[in-house]
Amino acid sequence: MAQAAASTCEICTAGPGEYYCQQCDQLFCGSCKLSHLRTKISKNHTFLSGPNINKEEKLLCTEHDEIFFFYCNDCDTPVCRICSVEKHSRHLMTDLTKSTEKLRSELVKTIETKITTSSQNVSKIERETKAYREEVKAVIKNITDDGKYLKNLIDKKVDSFVKLVQDEEHKALQNMSTITKLYKGVFENCQQWQNNITEMETIADVLLLRKLKQLKIDVYNIDLKHVPEMSYVSYRKKNPSGTEIDNLFGDLQFREGKALLENTENQQNTRQKEPKESQKKYKYECNSCRIKRVSTTEPITTLSGQGLRM
Repeated sequence: MAQAAASTCEICTAGPGEYYCQQCDQLFCGSCKLSHLRTKISKNHTFLSGPNINKEEKLLCTEHDEIFFFYCNDCDTPVCRICSVEKHSRHLMTDLTKSTEKLRSELVKTIETKITTSSQNVSKIERETKAYREEVKAVIKNITDDGKYLKNLIDKKVDSFVKLVQDEEHKALQNMSTITKLYKGVFENCQQWQNNITEMETIADVLLLRKLKQLKIDVYNIDLKHVPEMSYVSYRKKNPSGTEIDNLFGDLQFREGKALLENTENQQNTRQKEPKESQKKYKYECNSCRIKRVSTTEPITTLSGQGLRM
């Protein structure tokens, strides 16, 4: 590919050929380019520079070796002067340079709009992402705080239950100790009385009778009651269901951001699948250039083209 830096100006042959005129198919230096654009006939010529220059690639009509001056809107192609008369005489024609500049301007505006919109969307997503992460942190903290609060209540309840059981144990053990001492005293007295009776065998009957009567009074004064029911303690476990545990916490709510993307994709797919407007459409082919076009207006059948109704 021939670059401007390796060629000389084809007008003055002195300066470097840094600029390529697309209409004249020539290399110009900076000074000759300015002079060329000051000339009335070439003031609208367009130039390429730098790595865009490719002088070996002739941008000319392959049939007539002529420069493209017009753009055929019907055939969607650039045409030279001869083609505009021979093949595109009834077609809608516009100046190639103006058409190119118009298209370039439209694309620049469209790209700038998309850049602005994309930038705004990125900023919005970044803000919402930051806000969402803060929401996640807040939700996790609330759940953790609820768990700590419930755990604290459970710990207090456990301590209360344990203290209650321990207090009841202390009272029950005191009662049991008192009853045990009582029956131990009766047991020891009976053993002592048993020994006394054995020792009284050598005493005279009159004296023995008197002592036995007194002993009888002491023995019968002791009322041996049945041992009372002992204290009782038990604990019946509960197995709370998952629903009961869930009811102790708040409600979690989610909004799937993915659904927004899915809706966008669905809308795009719907637009692609939507049938085109129900109106008559015509297909025609230019007999000269053989380019097929589709139009909503009925084409005129002439010697240069034939209209076919769809």
